[in-house]
Amino acid sequence: MPKQLFTDPQVGYGTMSNETIEDLDMLQSSRPGYGTRSVLEVSLNIVNATVGSGIIGLPFALMIAGFSTGIIISIFVSILTFFAVYSLILTSQKSQIFNFSAIAEVAMGRFGFHILNLMLFIQSAGSVISYFILVADTIPILLGLYFPQYPLLADRQLVTILVAVFIIFPLNLFRSIGALARWSAFSVLLLPVMIITVLVRAPAYSREHEAPMIQVGKDPIAAMGIMSFAFVCSQVAHSNYLSQKNQSLSSWKMTSFVSTLLSWSISISFAAIGYLSFGKDVSSNIFSNFPVDDNVINVGRLALGVSMVLTVPMAFYPARDSIQKTIGFETADRQPTPMQHYSVTVILFTIFLIFGVQIRSLGKVYSVVGGIASSFLAYIIPGFAYVAVFHPNWLSFLNKRYQIIAQTQFEPLTGLPINKVSAKPTWWLDIASIVLIIFGIIVMSFTAYGALV
Repeated sequence: MPKQLFTDPQVGYGTMSNETIEDLDMLQSSRPGYGTRSVLEVSLNIVNATVGSGIIGLPFALMIAGFSTGIIISIFVSILTFFAVYSLILTSQKSQIFNFSAIAEVAMGRFGFHILNLMLFIQSAGSVISYFILVADTIPILLGLYFPQYPLLADRQLVTILVAVFIIFPLNLFRSIGALARWSAFSVLLLPVMIITVLVRAPAYSREHEAPMIQVGKDPIAAMGIMSFAFVCSQVAHSNYLSQKNQSLSSWKMTSFVSTLLSWSISISFAAIGYLSFGKDVSSNIFSNFPVDDNVINVGRLALGVSMVLTVPMAFYPARDSIQKTIGFETADRQPTPMQHYSVTVILFTIFLIFGVQIRSLGKVYSVVGGIASSFLAYIIPGFAYVAVFHPNWLSFLNKRYQIIAQTQFEPLTGLPINKVSAKPTWWLDIASIVLIIFGIIVMSFTAYGALV
């Protein structure tokens, strides 16, 4: 049935009508003026994309940063996240480019496009490996506890491999992630169960552990990487912005603020309770701090294990897409053949599974992936894109292409609005963009150095 859609006049994106739901969905995913969601709905979508398995490692991040230092770092990272998400859309409104990869290409040329694909691959690969580690840390423990007559069910590697091959692998064979929408929704519903069980039971163990409040931890830089991994959401900014009905900058600023505040509040509450309960003994996977016979926590372990089984494809698909684009199997005018598609799927899945079974340090995965890939995606690309579009003369000494950008008059998308959106730089975003770039480079550099030594 035709669907009438009226766009907010203050946005300047005209009135669209008589689009089918399918057409509307396709248009909403690629260009402005077709959004249907409220500020609150979009904010909650961003929170859902942000508050994922990374929250499990935040108590550990507070421990290695020091509690008070960690809280300050988390506030700083959240503020930078707000600036990044807001400035990214401001840059898109000015350039009329509403695609993360294309924005990266504007900022850094073809090098930016390829390095973005690499970082998206590292981010996705790290997520898949962390999910396998969490599966290995939960399901074998539960099976061994409740089915002691079958000792093989407690074997960490064997159970993880069986679950991966017979349950997780088939979910990764589809070409489109849309086929997993229902499973994804079910997985999201398990997240509150997991968090609530920890919040309910963790305080009961606080007397057994020392939790210093004012002390600088042993590795604040690694904590920054873990927090970057937990808070990164720049890669979903465009899709959420395009789904928002009121696409004015003031409305998006409110969305950015609400989503960042909610994500920080939920994440830091979980992190603080976890740290204050287990203190200096807190593990990178907080569930490892609880005894295996705590039945309430085992409900959370089950929720976490099942959620990770269903979440692996959410990270695997982007990693596979990055590889297929890089090696030329997928281009603008062709899709991978069945042989290419299944070959890449099998090879990648096998590699990720091997790492997931062999690696046990969840904190190491979070800090390295967060420090390298998440920092690039969350800070460097948004900051560099803002400077490249609004102040290309600042970069003209690097490349003549920025002199060309400086002379470019960006126009609205063809066939869309008559009225232009007023996207102008501000002094506070100028400062924020520089801070984003510098902070991202520092975290990336120290993390890379730490990983090598």
